Amino acid sequence: MAHVSAFDIKALPRLKPESSVPLYMQLANHFIEAIRRSHSQLVGAVLPSEAECMEYFKVSRPTVRQAMAQLLSQGLITRGRGRGTFIAPQRVDHDLSRAFEDEMRAAQRAVKFEVLERRIIVAPKKVAEALAIAPGEEVESIKRIRLLEGEVFGYEERYIPLALAGRLTQQALKSKAIYSLIEEFCGEAPARFSLTIRSIAATAKYADILKVKRGSPLLSSEHVYRLSSGRPVLYGAVLFHGDKYQFSVSTPISAS
Repeated sequence: MAHVSAFDIKALPRLKPESSVPLYMQLANHFIEAIRRSHSQLVGAVLPSEAECMEYFKVSRPTVRQAMAQLLSQGLITRGRGRGTFIAPQRVDHDLSRAFEDEMRAAQRAVKFEVLERRIIVAPKKVAEALAIAPGEEVESIKRIRLLEGEVFGYEERYIPLALAGRLTQQALKSKAIYSLIEEFCGEAPARFSLTIRSIAATAKYADILKVKRGSPLLSSEHVYRLSSGRPVLYGAVLFHGDKYQFSVSTPISAS
């Protein structure tokens, strides 16, 4: 059995009962600061048990549980049934203003694609509405998986109007990110996109593709890409591991 390191609770400062900051938040902040300071070295380390935290910090069980809930909500820890609580791997932070693959390559992390399916179908109602095409029109359905340094990291389901899809080569599907793909089959890069992000539970199908347990949290990024003319040219969704991925965006605030 592989050795599992333990988080050193004695490295954390004591709590201050006289502080205006609630004890559970003090406790959470101590853990958060320590984890973020040395995250890469602490991944996989087992956290102290509730009883150990109660004894060392002289707090109640509810206080410890509230603190751990803060860490869990930030994706800093993960729980294994019957195995304890561990420091989770760092989430990959994706700036929505850039293509994910371009970000990873800039960070010198290898991204590859594997095409699972490519076929012509009658557009489902939702797809036809998103692409502003008539009911009954055909589209090309494309399904790919994303591999980050050899590990399955995302699953894509894309739909492209048939008039455009014929320009898309199989080689491009195996090597190009979404912005470059659109530029290939449209002759111009997308000018804007709309995006809906939500959390879903992994179905049996998605669990098998993404190599997670059924019911695991996934992040769904549903989107429509448009050209400068406003024409929608691609609709689809990408699913990611909920515990390994997070989105970020910086945008001006419009005055009311």
